[in-house]
Amino acid sequence: MSDGGAMPLSFMAPGQSGVLAEVHGLRHHYREGEDIEHAGPVKTYRRAHMYHTDRGHRLEHRLKHMGLIPGARVEIIKNSLSGPVIVRVGETRLGLARGVASRIMVFPEAGPPGAGG
Repeated sequence: MSDGGAMPLSFMAPGQSGVLAEVHGLRHHYREGEDIEHAGPVKTYRRAHMYHTDRGHRLEHRLKHMGLIPGARVEIIKNSLSGPVIVRVGETRLGLARGVASRIMVFPEAGPPGAGG
């Protein structure tokens, strides 16, 4: 929750709602000083994890076409330990994979019904 109170959509409870802040794309990870020497000819390689070459732009584009744009109000319909996260955006229900839901950052508005607080 380092984005000024925003939290991943996958962390929200059923009945909670919020305003979509942003979609975190996929990133390349590289840490300074992590060079690796392999056996054989002396070559030094940098350790990096390349997840996707477009850095998540296709994911962001697809979610925008489904109505998940910054400023959109979303409500959690179902979020159990396994299976998709079901959300409502306007009058539409969407089933999102847990990995995709964890990249969607939301500013929570209200707690689950009956939470009292």
